[in-house]
Amino acid sequence: MTERDVVLEGVRPLDLEQLQLLASGSSATASPQQLARIEAKGWLETVGGAHLITLTGRALLERPPVQLS
Repeated sequence: MTERDVVLEGVRPLDLEQLQLLASGSSATASPQQLARIEAKGWLETVGGAHLITLTGRALLERPPVQLS
């Protein structure tokens, strides 16, 4: 799967779970590959080993809940 395909894939429950953990100040529990997928979607940046939620990622967290399958 290419990076472009990852971006088009949409939100997964694991994506939201990891963003919520990071937003609460906890450590992400996802594998480096899973975090790379979230980063490819533009929701997360990693700088010097620190995970930073982007504005797009923050907007995703703050939107009303949607049933994900």
